[in-house]
This record gives sequence, C-alpha cells and structure tokens, in this order.
Amino acid sequence: MDSELNLRLLGMLVQSSYLMQTREKYRGQGRLLILLHLYGSLTQRELIELTGRRSATLSEQLDGMEKSGLILRSKNAQDNRNIDVTLTEQGQAAALQAMKNRQAFADALFGAMPPRKKQQLAGLLDSLLHTWDIPLNEEEYRDHTV
Repeated sequence: MDSELNLRLLGMLVQSSYLMQTREKYRGQGRLLILLHLYGSLTQRELIELTGRRSATLSEQLDGMEKSGLILRSKNAQDNRNIDVTLTEQGQAAALQAMKNRQAFADALFGAMPPRKKQQLAGLLDSLLHTWDIPLNEEEYRDHTV
C-alpha cells in the first residue's frame, strides 16, 4: 500500500513539474532572468549555486540568452577566472515579463484552491524539501509587484 502511494505521489509530482515547465514562456531562462533581476550582476558560479544546474547546461542557456540580447557576460574585475552575468535593458524587460508570467501561472494554478488547502500544501511541500535538505530561496518566490 505504501509503495503504491509513493508511486502515485511521484507521478503527481512529475505531472506537476511537466505542467510548470511547459507553460513558462522563457522556460529555463525565466528563472535565470528573475535571479539576475533580483540580485543584479552574478557570476556564472553564483548562478550554478543558486540554480543547481550543471556548468555545461548553464553555459548553454547563457549562450542563447546572450545571442538573444538578454544578458552581457564579462570578466570579473576581482577574479579573471569568473564571468559576470548582467541583464541588458531587453533582459530587464524580459525578467519583468517572466515575473508577471510566473505570478499569473501561480494564480491560475492555485487560484481555485481554498486558502486553508494552500497553507496545508505549502506546509507539506516545505516538509518534503526540508527532508530532502533542499533550501527554498524565499526571495525568488515573493510577489515583487507590491
């Protein structure tokens, strides 16, 4: 019984994850845009630490973002081995749009759920992340439109 429920929960998480990934306009870039908007210039190493992405994956995403005119990359003034990543004006606009898209998606996804159920779900997910020792970057998931 417990194994069956574990598989059902896994399936529900996978479906939820797929839904969230396919509905985001900027997909993987959206989170990078938002982080750069919130923190300003970050090194590629800091972005790897914040996102948990592999170096090669991040580099590939940053290449695409640079070609699209969303970011600029430059050598770090303190350490030439590090690369600073900064949003362009176009990138700032895209970051704001990504934040609006994220908020609209969250509202559509959870809007019909009663507040009590949302609090329960948040508590359960918080407990799960804590069990897995995965910190949630609260700043990244705050409403910044206020």
